[in-house]
Amino acid sequence: MVPVTHAFYLASLLLLAGLVGLLLRRPLVITLLCLELTLVAAHLALVAASRIWASVDGHALALLGVALMVAQGAVAAGLVLVWRRGPSDAPPL
Repeated sequence: MVPVTHAFYLASLLLLAGLVGLLLRRPLVITLLCLELTLVAAHLALVAASRIWASVDGHALALLGVALMVAQGAVAAGLVLVWRRGPSDAPPL
């Protein structure tokens, strides 16, 4: 069995990678991917902490967070599609 501290180490590494990506990258897609990476780190820390305390509350909160991440990904994909289309392809009002 993997110790819980390994999960916290991985979460801190993912958080650091996401924050560095947020600070150093400027493209919209890369920024959104780095934001998703920081959220994954937070969810991993929640699940690891709930395993320590033998509670399912952290798992439920992480599941809700994953649902929010899916919604954010859908919005990001829509923004990228609208941005790629450009103003010339816009339908008339």
